[in-house]
Amino acid sequence: MTSASPSPGGVRPATGERDAPPESALRRGLGVVLASLNNLGTIWIMGLMLLVCADVVGRSGFNRPIDGVSEIAAFSVVGIVFLQAAATVHSGRMTQSTMMLDWVAQRSGRIRNLIEAGYMLIGAAMFALIVRATWPLLQRSIERQEFFGVPGLFTMPTWPIRLIMVIGSTAVVLVYLVKALDLVLARSHAHNVRD
Repeated sequence: MTSASPSPGGVRPATGERDAPPESALRRGLGVVLASLNNLGTIWIMGLMLLVCADVVGRSGFNRPIDGVSEIAAFSVVGIVFLQAAATVHSGRMTQSTMMLDWVAQRSGRIRNLIEAGYMLIGAAMFALIVRATWPLLQRSIERQEFFGVPGLFTMPTWPIRLIMVIGSTAVVLVYLVKALDLVLARSHAHNVRD
């Protein structure tokens, strides 16, 4: 049984697997933020489920529905999506079609990485546009104290959900940029190792 010894200069031979980029404090911090947003979204889902169940029991069992459940549910869907979107992108669970990428990878892994990095940059640009469009709405909703719902029955301010959209979209932009950088660096690293 033989073990591969490192080449002179301490550079490990290429193993055919994409080497993971070194873990940095910035990456660890981003991971903590993503996990926190994702966990908050999960807790929100559980709370929404309990609220809907309580409304159903109150409505059918006691003829006492909970005011504002439909409004809360409508806002919750948006909030949960934006809280969990960045973690979804980070874990590679965002819906995508890899048929073309797999075809390109059979011919050139380098070109595949560049194309996928391009996709990541397009994703970052799209979510950056969401941040840009939502920021003025957030400012306006705070300044004008905008609310959603039926006055006298149930109302809630609109700024928290818009703030969540800004935070969640910003996190997605950062994740896409990091993933694009990883793809480019993985290509460069593999090229340097072969040299």
